[in-house]
Formats: sequence, C-alpha cells, structure tokens
Amino acid sequence: MLTELQARKWTRLFHVYDANGNGVVEKDDYEEIFQNVVASRNLISGTPEYDRLYAEFMSDWEELRKDADKNNNGKIELSEWLEHGDRRSNNTEMYQTVLDLASHIFELLDLNGDGAISLEEYKTFYRSWRLSEELAAEIFPKLDLDDDGGISKKEFMVLIWQFHHSDDPDAPGNLFFGPY
Repeated sequence: MLTELQARKWTRLFHVYDANGNGVVEKDDYEEIFQNVVASRNLISGTPEYDRLYAEFMSDWEELRKDADKNNNGKIELSEWLEHGDRRSNNTEMYQTVLDLASHIFELLDLNGDGAISLEEYKTFYRSWRLSEELAAEIFPKLDLDDDGGISKKEFMVLIWQFHHSDDPDAPGNLFFGPY
C-alpha cells in the first residue's frame, strides 16, 4: 500500500497525466503528451525514433489500462491510479516499464547529446508535460544532485526511483513533477 507521501506524489502524477483535465487518465492524454514530446524534438511521424517512442508510450498506456482500468471503461480514475501506483512501484516487472520509458525520455531530453539535461532542456520537458517553465527553473537546482549544472542519466534514474519509491519527504526526486 502506498504511504501518505507516496499517495500525494502519485496524485500529483495523475494530474500531470490528465492532459485534458477531465479528471481521468485515458489514451487521449497519452497521445497529447506524446505529441508534445515529439514536437519538442521535432520528430517526424514514420521515422524510427518517432515510431519507437510512440510504441513505448502506447505500451505504457496498455500496461496501465490492463492493470488499473477495473471497470474496463478506458478511463483511469484517481482511485484506480493509486492502486496501480502501488502495484507498479512494488512489482519489479511493472516498474521496469517506468525505467524503460524514463531512459528513453532522458535521451530525448538531452537535446545536445552531452549526457546531461541542462536547465533549458528540463524546461522543454516541463513544457511537454504542460508544466510551467518557471516551476522547472525553481526545481531544477534541487534535482541537480551533484551541483554540476546538469542532470546526468544516473541522477535522472535516481530521481525517478525517489519519486516512485521514497518515503523521505526531503528526497529531491519527490519534486520531479513539481510540488505535490
């Protein structure tokens, strides 16, 4: 069962994924976020990178739908989302889908290919998920774990783990998608 802190983070994530703000997460939300991500990278439909990322987003959606959509209506309500969050965080196989998508997202966000996400690249990430650039600028220094001006892939994966698993209120990864 999710702790109170984990439930608050997963609730925040629910609202981030609810792209159209209608109170449920559905395939259209995944499609909208995907389109924002590919637009930020100028990916063109039909290219291998576009197709691979689309397949990963849709695979993540299908995993979510199969596991969380208990009434099979194609919509994930918050209660279903939180139950799924508990299973996804605590099931190694399910959590691997998070890691796979996060790894690919890191590669997409590292726009200049230098192995780190800069503040400007992090702002691009926030724009893709419809979050404010000002919030990205405020949070970024807390996520730069070694204070070198960028988030390395290793740091990125630590932050993802903290967001999904940590019950430490001071863990920087808690803020990955903004305040909860």
